[in-house]
Amino acid sequence: MSDYGNLQKYQNPNPIQQALIARFLHRLGAEFRPLDPATALDVGCGEGFVAAALQSAGTRTRFTGVDLSSDALREAQGNTPALQLCQADASALPFADDAFELGVCTEVLEHLLDPARALGELLRVCRRGALLSVPHEPWFRLANLVRGKHLRRWGNDPEHVNNWSARGLRRFLARHGHVTLLTTSCFPWLLARVVRASSANERSACVERLNG
Repeated sequence: MSDYGNLQKYQNPNPIQQALIARFLHRLGAEFRPLDPATALDVGCGEGFVAAALQSAGTRTRFTGVDLSSDALREAQGNTPALQLCQADASALPFADDAFELGVCTEVLEHLLDPARALGELLRVCRRGALLSVPHEPWFRLANLVRGKHLRRWGNDPEHVNNWSARGLRRFLARHGHVTLLTTSCFPWLLARVVRASSANERSACVERLNG
C-alpha cells in the first residue's frame, strides 16, 4: 500500500469517510479489547493509526508494528511513540513461532500478490490468531463509483490486486484455520478473526464444513 493512499484514507476531512473509519475502529476495538493480549503484532502498520486507536481505547497491549515502507515507519514513530517498529515484508516476518499473542492486519491482504503466504506467516508468529480486515466487495467498488473514484477501473482501487466477498473471504481464511468471526457490519470493510489450525487435517475439516 502506498504511503499516500494510507494517509489520504485516515486524514481525509470528508465527514462521511471519517464516520466510516471511526465506526470501523470502534468495532475493531470492541473485538480486540476482550481478547486482552499482552502483545500484538500490527502487520502493515503504516503510520500507526490503527495501533494508536487501539491504545487510546484503553488497551495496555504492547504493540509491535511491521511495514515495508521506511517513510511510513518514521511517521508511525511520531504518531505512536510506544510502538516498537520493524521494517519487514509481511510474507517473511522476522520473528519466531508464537512470538506474539495476537495479530492485527487491516487493509493489507488486498494489496499483496501472495496473501496466503502473508496470512500463513501472521498465524505462525501469533499464537492466538489474528484480527484482519479487507474491503467488502462488490460494495467497496460500488462506493467508489458513487464518489466518482477509479471510474475507468469500475471502482477498483489500482493498488488492490485481490477482491473478496464475505463468502470468498471465509473460504480463503478457512484454508489456514478456524474463522471465529466474520462480520459485514463495518461497511465498506469486512472484519474477521482467524485462529491457526494445528494440522493439515484441521485445515481440511474447516474447508469441508464450508462446503457442506
